[in-house]
Amino acid sequence: MEFGMGQGNSFECFVMDCWKEYVYYEGRRFPVGHFAAEILNYVSEVHDPLLERISTLIKYVDQVATSGENGGREMLFHVEPLLQEAVSWICTCPPFCYQDNTYALHCLSQAVDREQFDRDCHDDSEHLPYYFLSFSRDVLEILVAIYNFCILIRAFERKYLRNLKKRNESTFAKAAHECFEEDNRFFDLLEHMPFGEIQEFFSHPQLISGFAYLQDSQDKEKWITVQRIVCRRLIDFYVFDLMNGLQHGHGPSWCRNCHHYFLTTNAHVPKYCDGMAPQDSRMTCRQYGAMMHQKEQNKHHPIYSLFNTRTGTIRKHHQRRKISDELRQEALHLAAVCRDKALMDNDYAAHGYAQDMELEALYAQAQRRLERGKQS
Repeated sequence: MEFGMGQGNSFECFVMDCWKEYVYYEGRRFPVGHFAAEILNYVSEVHDPLLERISTLIKYVDQVATSGENGGREMLFHVEPLLQEAVSWICTCPPFCYQDNTYALHCLSQAVDREQFDRDCHDDSEHLPYYFLSFSRDVLEILVAIYNFCILIRAFERKYLRNLKKRNESTFAKAAHECFEEDNRFFDLLEHMPFGEIQEFFSHPQLISGFAYLQDSQDKEKWITVQRIVCRRLIDFYVFDLMNGLQHGHGPSWCRNCHHYFLTTNAHVPKYCDGMAPQDSRMTCRQYGAMMHQKEQNKHHPIYSLFNTRTGTIRKHHQRRKISDELRQEALHLAAVCRDKALMDNDYAAHGYAQDMELEALYAQAQRRLERGKQS
């Protein structure tokens, strides 16, 4: 038996195995808190698109349920593409992106099948298509769970976690206590959550807890006891993973560069993630942030300050056609050479750098280099 696959995962049941600071799901190992942090990236800063999708689906599903057999069958044409789009999107979200969703896709095809729809209506005295309604409500509950969890935990991260001086089990526990048990503003946000009654948020998740005894995948002679967690509601799955992560000193963080959420697993106070920087695909956000920090510091360094002033003037002279493009390039190159030499040689920085960086001196040396290049 593989980790995290004891009862199978679907749109209706979520099973994870917890051992030390790891969680196992569908045979794969993740740091605890991974799912709670990662899902925060699957709802945009402006939540209206997902909220609109939920509202539209609820409206059409209700109309199918109340329109009778003929009217409901006609409404099914409107609901089918919306339901297919919603299921396709769900399958890209954690934890669904890590599991086999073949059964869910089969249920989708059955739910929108016209013959199945007719059979359900004929079999029921009130002509309600129970197969369609059951699957549609499962999909709606998943969408609402993702929406509500993201709004609430983003608020928690922004107000309580983002500016912590230390990030460990103790500071996380204090932050969770203050937010989930004492903060009236959080209670107000919770009370006014759209469709909150569909997937109500509890900081104490509802779950079934037990144990499983499994072979270590690295050593078949070794057995371990894992805590098996079964959640019937998706929002409980996310909340448990969040709280279990906080218990182990793992918490969601917000990258100040790309604005994505990521999981931190040590006491380091993070600013940037290790994902690719949107400004430069050759750098991670961490590397790009370090570079920009260095540039900010360099603005006030006397060597860089003089370099920036001179190179700015050279570019303006070129824009005003006072110098040629060749002279501009050569003068900028010489200015960079002088800058790097000054950074390496304190004596030159103190006694020769300013003179060599005079515009007349740069232009004269650049012109001489260009003339020598033409002669050779």
